Amino acid sequence: MRLQFKLIVLLRDLWAVMACLAAAQAAKLQFETPLNVRDAVQQSRSRIVNGFPAAPGQFPYQVFLRGFTAGGGALACGGSLISNQWVLTAAHCITGVVRFEIPMGSIASATPEVMGTSTNFIIHPQYNPNNLNNDIGLIQLATPVTFSQNIQAIALPAADRTGETFVDNQATVSGFGRTVDGGPVSPTKNWVNIRIISNAQCMLTYGPSVVVGSTVCGLGWDHNAQSTCNGDSGGPLAIQENGQSLQIGVVSFVSSAGCASGHPSGYVRTTHFRTWINQQTGI
Repeated sequence: MRLQFKLIVLLRDLWAVMACLAAAQAAKLQFETPLNVRDAVQQSRSRIVNGFPAAPGQFPYQVFLRGFTAGGGALACGGSLISNQWVLTAAHCITGVVRFEIPMGSIASATPEVMGTSTNFIIHPQYNPNNLNNDIGLIQLATPVTFSQNIQAIALPAADRTGETFVDNQATVSGFGRTVDGGPVSPTKNWVNIRIISNAQCMLTYGPSVVVGSTVCGLGWDHNAQSTCNGDSGGPLAIQENGQSLQIGVVSFVSSAGCASGHPSGYVRTTHFRTWINQQTGI
């Protein structure tokens, strides 16, 4: 009966996707270009839009990633502790980086409780920078961190939950992205609530080559213009379940029209990568 139910749900979702794409084609909709949020730090002036400042200890799994390239450049991204030794982030946050500094345990990146470092990273072998499919990666800390009130790992969904869409769930995304147009990456942690939408709805904006089974999308919980943006790439999208935070997504992309455009933000769906994460980390 459970297998039959899953088949019915999959067929229903497939029908919905085909109907939405047919409507989009009939309306001659022009798909938006997804913009990975690390590159957006260098290209535009956007931010976590209409969010809120984090309280001390509110997101103990959130880390800041300060990456350095071989040419001496620097970039800003986010990540999440999934154990005392591994950080989950976006593949595009790792590309071109030779070394990371990883402030942990504080709402202010300049005054961390612990400063982690790493030169050991793993990019998913099927990462596609053109459409941002499989935009997921792992960073191994040089020294395992000791957990405290402000430093904790976040839980990941079980691999057998791949079929769950989480549609209409309230999820929270956090990070150190820009908060003022034209300003620097935020020195403090911020957050915003996101409503998970269906992939069929998200395809209307980005098309089927960008929005695939391992993609999850969201719009602002209070209004559509709430979003993640520059400097937030690789950060966690989490829901509350059984009294704990559960990471269902990794910040991947926003619309090239801008973070405040009201278009969906895109995330990597962690349920689709549990086997790969386990193979690399043992988690």
